[in-house]
Amino acid sequence: MAGLGEAGRLVYVMGASGVGKDSLLRAARRRHPQWPVAHRYITRKSEASEDCVSLSREEFTWRRQAGLFCLDWQAHGLDYALGIEVEAWLERGMTVLVNGSRHALARAEARFSRQLRPVLVSARPEVLYERLMSRGRENSTEIEARLARHRRLDQACLGVHRLDNSGALATTVAALDAWLTEECMS
Repeated sequence: MAGLGEAGRLVYVMGASGVGKDSLLRAARRRHPQWPVAHRYITRKSEASEDCVSLSREEFTWRRQAGLFCLDWQAHGLDYALGIEVEAWLERGMTVLVNGSRHALARAEARFSRQLRPVLVSARPEVLYERLMSRGRENSTEIEARLARHRRLDQACLGVHRLDNSGALATTVAALDAWLTEECMS
């Protein structure tokens, strides 16, 4: 582990809902247990596949006002945040992985500057459509609107490392692992 005061790295994994960010983060955690995967705070009930803490809107607001978040954002009518534990890990020189947001990328860049290592996870539209339909949270019209937003947001992430998770998860995990090793060991 790096010493106190050395600059850590924040691996900011982002992409549309359904591209497999949580699966990739779980795989990275298994391969690199020394790299903490920060959970997100969110104002909706979490699913078993997510690494997040569900909060009421009131509790979320209280925690934000108390300074317990290092980054927060809104998306799809929900509040999301990363806790201040991320800062403590970075101060200790650790590589920290988070499930971020394309909406909050500019704020993350401003907040974490040289420590930030953004990666955009994507999947082919037909693969993403099927994954979203199988979750059962949205109807086909809502999913089509989500896919249109997804395309616009992805186009705005110029210069960001990209991973395609349309195929076998093992292939994407290997690509993520290779990129993480290169990024975090340099």
